[in-house]
Amino acid sequence: MKGIGIDIVSVSRLNAKVADKILSKKEMVEFTDYMKSNKVRAMEFLAGRLACKEAYIKAIGAGPGEVPFPDLSIYKDNNGIPKFKDVPNARVTVSHDLGVAVAIVIIE
Repeated sequence: MKGIGIDIVSVSRLNAKVADKILSKKEMVEFTDYMKSNKVRAMEFLAGRLACKEAYIKAIGAGPGEVPFPDLSIYKDNNGIPKFKDVPNARVTVSHDLGVAVAIVIIE
């Protein structure tokens, strides 16, 4: 293992206006779709993505602002497991409950 990072984000601290500072273009499409049908789920999605990206930054040992969040893109594989696009050595897990999102990233 080369690095590990963890982060927790309170959903209530975010709003839709910050999505473009956090999400990649592909993630923004998914977020926009959620906003049309389920705003609570959309904000959980946003908080989850922020937690994943913050945990990744910690896992690689980078400082704030060294890796722009929109440059990191997370998708779900065929089994629904989150993965970082173009970062095959990163493992990520994210959970949402009671108004928070938490993520752990391991760099192998």
